[in-house]
This record gives sequence, C-alpha cells and structure tokens, in this order.
Amino acid sequence: MKCTRRTFIKSGLLATAGIPLLQGCVLSENKEVRDELFELFRNPPGSSKPFVRWWWNGDKLSAKEILRELDIMKEAGIGGVEINPIAFPGGDDLGIPSMTWLSPEWIEMVKVALKGADERGITCDIIVGSGWPFGGEFLQPEEQSQLLTLTGQKVTGPGRIELKTEDLLKEASPQVHSTFKGAFSELHSLHLAPVEMSVFTPTQPLPFEKGSETVTVDIPEGEYVLYALVKVVGFQSVINGAPGAAGPVLNHYNQEAVEKFLNRMSDHLFPAIKGKGFRAMFCDSMELEGANWCYDFPEEFRRRRGYDVEPYLPFILYKVGHMGHAVEGTVATLLTGAAKEEVDRVRYDFFVTCMEVMRDRFLRPYTQWCNQHDYKSRVQTYGREFHPLEASMEVDIPECETWLWFADAEKKQTMADNPAYTNVNKFVASAARFSGKKIVSCEEITNTSAVFNATLERIKVVGDQSNLSGVTHSILHGFNYSPVEVPFPGWIRYGTFLNERNPWWPYFKLWATYKARLSTVFQETEPFADIAVMHPLADMWTKHGPQRDPFPGLLYPAYQYKVWESIHRSGNSCDYISENILQQSTFKKGFLTYNTRTYHTLILLETESIQPETATALAEFVRAGGKLIFVGKEPHQSPGWKGHEENDAKVKQTIDALKRSASPSQLFTVPAPGEDMLAWFKGIQQQCGIQPYLQIDAPNPYVSQIRHRTKERDFLFIANYSTDQRIDLNVRFTEAGGRTAWIWDAETGEKYPYPSAAAGGELHVDLHPATSQLIVFEKAAETTATPASPEENPQGIELRGWKVRLEHINGQTGELDMEIPVDLSADPRTQSFAGHLYYTKELEGTAVSHYLDLGRVYGVSEVTVNGEPLGCKWYGRHIYRLPEHLAKASTKAIEVKVTTTVGNYLKSSPDNKTGYGWTSWQPFQPLGLVGPVRLL
Repeated sequence: MKCTRRTFIKSGLLATAGIPLLQGCVLSENKEVRDELFELFRNPPGSSKPFVRWWWNGDKLSAKEILRELDIMKEAGIGGVEINPIAFPGGDDLGIPSMTWLSPEWIEMVKVALKGADERGITCDIIVGSGWPFGGEFLQPEEQSQLLTLTGQKVTGPGRIELKTEDLLKEASPQVHSTFKGAFSELHSLHLAPVEMSVFTPTQPLPFEKGSETVTVDIPEGEYVLYALVKVVGFQSVINGAPGAAGPVLNHYNQEAVEKFLNRMSDHLFPAIKGKGFRAMFCDSMELEGANWCYDFPEEFRRRRGYDVEPYLPFILYKVGHMGHAVEGTVATLLTGAAKEEVDRVRYDFFVTCMEVMRDRFLRPYTQWCNQHDYKSRVQTYGREFHPLEASMEVDIPECETWLWFADAEKKQTMADNPAYTNVNKFVASAARFSGKKIVSCEEITNTSAVFNATLERIKVVGDQSNLSGVTHSILHGFNYSPVEVPFPGWIRYGTFLNERNPWWPYFKLWATYKARLSTVFQETEPFADIAVMHPLADMWTKHGPQRDPFPGLLYPAYQYKVWESIHRSGNSCDYISENILQQSTFKKGFLTYNTRTYHTLILLETESIQPETATALAEFVRAGGKLIFVGKEPHQSPGWKGHEENDAKVKQTIDALKRSASPSQLFTVPAPGEDMLAWFKGIQQQCGIQPYLQIDAPNPYVSQIRHRTKERDFLFIANYSTDQRIDLNVRFTEAGGRTAWIWDAETGEKYPYPSAAAGGELHVDLHPATSQLIVFEKAAETTATPASPEENPQGIELRGWKVRLEHINGQTGELDMEIPVDLSADPRTQSFAGHLYYTKELEGTAVSHYLDLGRVYGVSEVTVNGEPLGCKWYGRHIYRLPEHLAKASTKAIEVKVTTTVGNYLKSSPDNKTGYGWTSWQPFQPLGLVGPVRLL
C-alpha cells in the first residue's frame, strides 16, 4: 500500500473533512511544552487500541497458527484480544481435531497465546467457558438452569377430567432458541381459576400424585381455566459452546453452582499460567431464555418481599417462547379492576426479586472471583435478569453492544432511524460514570446481517455512533481463528471479515488508529452531562415485565430511546439515572449530584410509579433550585404489593405538595413527543429555560455530539452519520471562555487551529458524509493558519473516457472502457467482482486544477498523478489535493485504485458454502468508482 503517514498528511485530509488544508500551523516540538494528553493522543497506548473477540473456532488450534494470527493483528493496530473458544462454524476442518476446554493441550495453547501476546504488547482477556450463557456438559441436574412455566386450558363443570401428565409437560415445554436435549420436566402444581376475575382470589393447588402418568381433576359447575405449572430443568443449551463447555446452561440463581463452575476454570487454568497474563475474565450476553427459578426461590421471595408468591404464580407466569418472550394467544384468566392491579404489582415484585437474586448469587460472586485472582470482571450486564443501569455498577468493566446493520436501500433505512448503538449503551455508560469507571467497553460492529459486505466507511460510522452513545473502548466482533490452508474465505463464525484475506485489510489500520486516538481522549477525560433522564422502569416491569435487552420486545414508552438522541443533537448531554441513584444523591445550588456527576435538570419519562423515597428526593431537588420535568404523566403511586396503599399515599402527598409549592420556572409537565423529536426537545429547552452548552442553529437528525473535559480543556466530538449528505452547521460553544478552538485530527495525530472559529466560541462546522471532528477548546499559543487556495469550484471539469483494469481476488483479470464510471454491480458481467479496480486516464493541456474529486466511491481509493501517490481515502468524500507542481502540470496521467468488499463475489459463488451461506440473501452491493470525477 502506498498510503504512508507522510503522504496521508500531504493529501489534505482536513479538506476531505470539510476543513481547508492549513499550512505552517503545527507548533514545533522544541517550542512546545510537553502535553501528556496530546502525546497520548498522538501515540495511543495499547489499552486504547481496538481489541478483538478472537474466536477459537472449534478449538482446532496450533501454536504456529496462534502466533501467526497475533502477528497479523499486531500489524493491523489491534491492541488486545479476547480469547473466545466457540463451536466450529462448519466448512473444511482440514482434519484438525478439536481440543477440549480446560484439557492439558488446550491450556498449553492458552499459554502460547499469553506469551505471544505479551511479547507483542497485546493485552489478553478470556471468556469464562465457551459460547453463552455459562454452562457445560459436566453440570449436575441441580446445577442446571431452571424455568417455571405453565400452560392453560378452559374446562367446564361439573365433571371430572383425566389428563396425561406427558401432554401437560409437552404443552408447557419452552420454545427456546437453544434447546438442551437432556432437559427434565415435572409437574409443579395444578390450579383451577375463574375465567374472569375482578377481585383477586387466591387459587389453592389441586392435589395430584407426583410422578403419576395421569392426573384427575374434579371441576365444579361453571367455566374455569385449568393451569398446569411445570418446572423444567436444563431446558437450555449453551449457544455455540465448544467441546468441554457445551451442554446445559448453568443455574445463575444458584450461588453454590456458580462458584463451583467458576472454580472449575480457576482450579485448572490459573495454576498453569501462574496467575498472570489476563486483564479480565469476560461474561457474554446473559440470554437465559426466561430462566426464573431455583430450589429456594419461594423462600427468597418471602424473605425479600414479605409475603408468599405461590398463589400468584398462575397469573404472573407465562408460556415461554423464543429468547424468553411470552407465547402469544395462550389461554389465561381475564383480570380486571382490583385483581389486575394486585397481580401487576406482584409481577413487579417477582421480577425485582429475580434481579436481586441474580445480582447477589451470580454477579457479585463473579466479580469477587475475578478480583480474588487479580483479574477484572468484564460483563454484559443486561437482559431480563439485570437492572439495566445498576447491574453495570457491580462489575469492573461494564460492556454494551453496537451492531453493524445491513443498510436496506429499498426500505430507506438510515443511520438516524436505525442507529448502530443498542438501547443498553446509554444505561451501561451512565452506570460507568456513576461508579467512576473510565472504560465503557463495547462489543462493537457486531455483524450477522452484512457479513462480507462491511466497508471501512460503514465501520467508521458505526464506531462513531458507538462513541456518541458513551463508549470509550471497542472490542470488535470479531477475528476468526482460521489457518491459511483453509479454503477461502476461511472459518467464519460471525463478523465483519476482519482477516488478512479481505481485500481492504491493508487499510484497516487507518481506522484502528483513528479509533484508538478517540478512545484515548474519551478514557483520559471526564464525560460531561447536564441533564439526567429517568425511565419508567417500575411501570414497565409492573405492566409488561423486564425486556430482553438489547433487543426488547416492546418499548415503554415507544419513544423512550429517542429522548437522549434529541438531547445530544440539540446541544445538551445526558445520563440515565435510576431511583436508587436518585435517592442517594445530594441536592445543592440547583444541582443533583451523585459522586462526581452533576445535573441541573431531571426528566422523568411517563413515570407513574416511584418509591416514596424517590418522591422525597424529587422534592428536595426542586427545593434546592433544580429543574424537574414530567413528560406525559406524573408520579402518583408506588410499585409493588406489600404496603402499597400507604406508599401510594406518601407518593401522592409528596408530589401534590411539590406541585403546589414549586416555582413555575422549576417544575414542568410537558406532553409526550410526536414524530419530530428535535422540535419536541427544542420546545422543552425554550419552555423550561434549558440552555445548551452548544448552541446549534439547525439541529439535524444525522448529526450528534458529546462533550468531555479536563481542568483546562473542553472536547466536543461531533459526527455526521449520513453516508451521502453534507451538513453545514453554525454553532456556538457557550463555555469557550476566551479559549481557542482547535482540531485534534484523529487520523493524523496532528492539531490545527479551527479554521472558521470566531470570537465567543462561534464555529462554522462543515461535515461531509461520514465525517467527524474532535474540536478542542484550550489556551494555546497563537499561530498563523493559511487556508489552501484557490477555493473549490463546485462545478469543475468532469473527466470522461476511462480505461478500467479489473484484478479479481480469484486471480482473473479483465479490462473495460467507460465513458463515465458506473456502479459495477448494475452490470451482470461485473456484479460479482471483488478485488482491486484500476481506473486510468491521461489528460493533455489541462488548466490549473487544485483538487481531484472522485465523487461517490464504493470502497477504498488511492490516487496517483504522474506516478506520484496522493494518498488514500477510506470514507466520506474522496477528494484529493494536488500539490502545486501537479496542479499546474498540463499533462496529467491519473490512476485511481479502488479496493472492494467480497460480498458480491461470494453471493455469486453457490459452491462456496461458507460465503454463500452468509450472502445469498443479501442484495448485490454497489461497487467501485461511480463519480462524477472532476478536476476542481
């Protein structure tokens, strides 16, 4: 690749980003006071570089291949790996046998990886077990996950019915994603309930003989619902578990089983590595498919909630389907009035108890186990079993998820209405901030829909959105262990084809370096937020139960995850907050403070149910001068069943008194938003007197921002995540305080005075597609910046008559003549191309031109003019500045190299089972240089 750091700078990347090239503005090294943060930014430490999930496919391992892949990753700018044994994905295994997790030979491979990583300056994490959730063939029945589920049927009396136990168990069997064939089911209880109930009447369990093949039920006169509650043990299998850690899933509600499972790893592996080598132990997605039971759950519920849950189980449980969702259309009692309210409140208590037991018996012991062995805990703490915010405060490195979704042009999906970050990111980032953690880890560019079709531009936009959601470090999804001898494309479990056989892999380091510099700044500075947002979690859990985050079955309210976006796009920043955090906060001089976090405004989203202590905290905040905003609804009751009447009265009295006494400039009730979230929040800013720190003349749904700061500096990261729109904004940073605006260029590691900065923090921000800027306000020596001239001519001279050479990755070559460049995927002759395209044209007698604008490019471009390399572009606008001697040259021999993805090729290769399996259903993607190509 011809793209050296020197040519990179000379090519004028700032012009590509919408900022004129600056000359003579970099302070010389010998005149500059040492700036530790900027030096870190220029030369990011390994801990800031992207890590990768390193799938050890099938544990078909060799020391030679492990070291070869570590070399590849090191060269690509990857700073760390997460060793992740996983089931073999299929394909030609070359006859290589699988090693068993924790076997002596497998442990030797781990030692090779640790030693090799250490020699290369690469950090290592490791997943506990294999696949997800935790589990293994070695688990005893009492250690396996348990589910209490049910089935219901209408019956009419008087009469006696006889039912086969086998039929009841089969009907209640959970329809889960990953079934364990060795599951055991037993009838837990039978209940006869009315078809309708307006006042709750407990049902008494019906007698039956345990283990009997049939059950007999006497039905009184009338219509009833007969509920059969069924306990299923070992119902779920580890998803994609490798040999030795596949089989049934662990019961995470059983602390003894949890500790035994963890000790199995520490007893076998840790002595062999002598307690060295790893940064963190990793726990992947907690997709427990609805697991909700353990041997002493009724006793735990009674101890924690103060009453018996058993009479309510037929009404709060449900038949379990895919990923723990309720199966729709099942027979159940129609609850109305007081009965519905009572059951709803018990439902809240049930799920809160599940979360508490999970926290106390799994999450805390897990972190304690990690720390006991001098490792950190890294956990994805979300899903039905966890509090979406507070659980992440329990671990050392909380982790969230950002996905690379397939861009469906026909559905007109955009990165604004279908963002890459998931709903959990803001919860996890907020938790990290409350607990003083600098690292907000993210499973990033998770890709199961656009495999083999991910571009570096798409990866950049996804990564930018991840940072905007609060992420400070990336664990990429992922790098497949795959020997070079495996036929193309190799062993592929999932992912974005991060592999040396990917044509654009030589350019990957450009993005990795960019990302590392951003991560360095975000980890070394303090994230800023001035608004706290509280979701109606208690109301959602009461009415619907917790959701399967990060892909919830419903949103409550429907717009709940659009609020933070509108806040940031409008020049403020926010964190999420919970009732417990609010109750532990202090209130003074108009601010809500928890640890180092402070907020002048608190927004409650359609919140009806809060604890009395929360209501008291709200009143204290307003009395201290803070702004409180109720959206759509106002709190008027408490969650939970026991003592609810007294608690309801306390909440209502506190809120009513607050409404009577609060100043109109502090307490507001505003309507829920409609479709236009930006207009809605702008109205709130105006009505409630909320001043944005970044005043934006025309907020745009494709542009967002975050703010970080140190004692002397403020950092604004602004990103345009449209891949086809150029967006101009006039902004003013209201807290500039006489400081100078600079660009810290995350691609080059240089810094420059912001070219359009005016007094008072005013900036003209010109964002080309997929472009971001790191703007820093700091006190710095004055320098002279001279924008490049002449100014661009938006018309320019369009270049026609191109010769195109095609070099396919399969070794084939070809040539084409094109009057103007076109999308190669539109032509059946070329739509299956993958590799390198060389567009050439010779010009005679041209006028002076200072730029070569390639127009739209699908892929990575490199340009040479008269044999001189001008650099490369891997995202956004592909415009190249011509050095003065080339600008004036009357003869110009232009060559444009474009490197593509491999998806179209694999889609056209049905004999390639691995590649075709991932791409057959994807549409052909645009390819090559599309233009128009112009000299400007």
